[in-house]
Amino acid sequence: MAFGRETVTFKGSAGFRRISDSELEQQQRARIVLASQQKQDCDRDGGSAKKLSLFFASLCVIDLFGVFPIVALPKSIISCGLYGIPLVLFVITLQIYTATVLGRCWVIAEKIDPGIVDKNRYPYAAIAEFTYGRRMAMFVTVLLDATVFGASIPNLLVASQNMQLLGSRVTGGDFEFSFCYWLVLIGMFLCPIMWLGSPKNMRALASVSVVVCTSVAILTWISIGEDKAPAEEFVPFKGLEVLAAPSWIRLLKAYGIIAFQFDIHPMLLTIQVDMEKKRKIGKAVFLGLMTTCGFSAITTMLAAYRYGMDTTNNVLQILPKSWSLYLTILLVTLQLCLSSAVGNSALFQHIEDLLGASRDFSLKRCVIRSVLVWSAVLIAELLPRFDVVMGIIGGTLTGPLIFILPPLFYQKMTKLEQIYYQEMGRIQSRNAAGDDGDPLIPPSPYGAIERREATSSMDGSENGEFYARLCEWIDRFCRFLYSDCILSIVVIGFGIGATLVSTYYNLFDVKDIGTMFWKSCASNITIASDL
Repeated sequence: MAFGRETVTFKGSAGFRRISDSELEQQQRARIVLASQQKQDCDRDGGSAKKLSLFFASLCVIDLFGVFPIVALPKSIISCGLYGIPLVLFVITLQIYTATVLGRCWVIAEKIDPGIVDKNRYPYAAIAEFTYGRRMAMFVTVLLDATVFGASIPNLLVASQNMQLLGSRVTGGDFEFSFCYWLVLIGMFLCPIMWLGSPKNMRALASVSVVVCTSVAILTWISIGEDKAPAEEFVPFKGLEVLAAPSWIRLLKAYGIIAFQFDIHPMLLTIQVDMEKKRKIGKAVFLGLMTTCGFSAITTMLAAYRYGMDTTNNVLQILPKSWSLYLTILLVTLQLCLSSAVGNSALFQHIEDLLGASRDFSLKRCVIRSVLVWSAVLIAELLPRFDVVMGIIGGTLTGPLIFILPPLFYQKMTKLEQIYYQEMGRIQSRNAAGDDGDPLIPPSPYGAIERREATSSMDGSENGEFYARLCEWIDRFCRFLYSDCILSIVVIGFGIGATLVSTYYNLFDVKDIGTMFWKSCASNITIASDL
C-alpha cells in the first residue's frame, strides 16, 4: 500500500503507483469494513470459543519448551558455575523482549493491513515480507526450515539414548542395544505418525504435554532424592568451582544450548494468531517461560548439590535404578516423539507446497515426509552428541531468529506505523473540516509517534526560528532515548556478535569436529562389522 504524495510501501522496498487521497481513503475504509466482517464471521462461527485464552497460550509455550530444559540444560549451567546464572537470566530476558516485539509486529501489521491474516500459515515470513520485501521473506523461510529440521535431531538422539538407557537399567546391563539402532527403530515408528499431519486439538495436546513435563520434573527430583550414596563418599557440589571463571568455550557452548532450548520464535506467531487477545502474547511467553525455568532451576540445584561436575549431559543417565527413573524415561521419550511430530509439521507443509504435493493424504506426502525423517536419522547417526547439535543449531541458526530479526522488523514496523498515523491524521483532519465525522484512525496500543510541528512565540525572528528548531531536536532526542531504538541496537549487536563467535567455534574447530565423526554411529557399525 502507498501513502500520500511520496510512494511509500508496506510490502517491502518495491514501490507502487501514486494514488490520490480519495483512493487512499477508500482503501482505508475497505480495511475497516474487512476487519469488521472478519470479526462478525468469527463471532458467528463461535470463533471466540475456538481461540486460545491466555492460559492455554501459556500451556502452548510450555509445550514448545518441552522437557529439554529439565533433563538437558542443568549440565551446561553447572559447568559454568555461578556465571551460568547471569548467563541464563540474560539470554532469557532478551528472548522475552524479542518475543514481545515480534508479537507487536503482528498486531501492528494487522492494524495497517488486515489482509495479512490470510498469510497466517507462515506468519514470520509474512512479517519479513511486510517490512523488507520478498527476499527477506525467502531468507527467513530458509532459516526457519533449517532450524525446525535441525531441532528434530536432538529429539531423535535423546529419545534413542533414553531407550538404550532403559534397557540397560531394567536388565542390570544384560540387554545392551545401542542407541544407533534405536535411532532407526524410532525413525520407523515416527514415519506413519508424520504422514498423518499435525494434531488439530491444540488445547488437548498442550494440556497433555504440560502434564508430561510436570511429571518428568517431579519424577526426576524424586530419583535424585532416592540416590543414597554412602556418607563417606558423598561430597556436596563435587568438583564444582563455584567462583572460578569458566572458559569462553564453555560459555559459548552453554549459550548455544540455552538459545536452542528456549527458542520459541519459529512457532510464536502461530500461537499468537490463534489467541483471543493477541496483545497478551508477551504475558503468555513470560508465564510459560517462568514455569519451565522453575522446573529447570530446581533440577539444576538438586543435580549440582548431589553430583556436581559429574552431572551428565542427559541428567537421566546418572540417576540410579528405580521405577521413577523408568517412568521418567518413557515419558521423556514420548514427549520428544510427539514434539517432533508437531514441531516438524510446518516444515513438512512448506516443502509439500514447494513440491506441489496435495494437502490431503497422498503417496507424495508420505514420500516427502519419509525422506525428511530419514535425513534427520542419518545426520543423527553421524553426529551422535545431542549437546553438540544443540550448540550448532542454537548458536548459528536460532541467533538471527531470536536476537537479530525481531528488533530489526520491529523498528521498521514502527516507522511504517508512524507513516500510517500521519497520513490517516491528515485525512481525518480534512474530513473533520468537511464535518464527515467518520474517524479512520484506531488507537495505537504502542504509542506511535505523530510528527508535531514546533511552534514559536517569536514569529519572523531568527531567535524564534533557532529556538523552535532547538526544541524540535530536543524533543526528537528525548523520544529516541525513551523509544526501543537503543535497546534494539544493543540486542541486534549482541545477536550478531554471539552468532559469529558461536558459529566460528562450532563449525571451524576442525579438531573437535573430526573427533566427533570418528565416534559416530556409522564408524562404530563399520568397525563392528569388521570384527
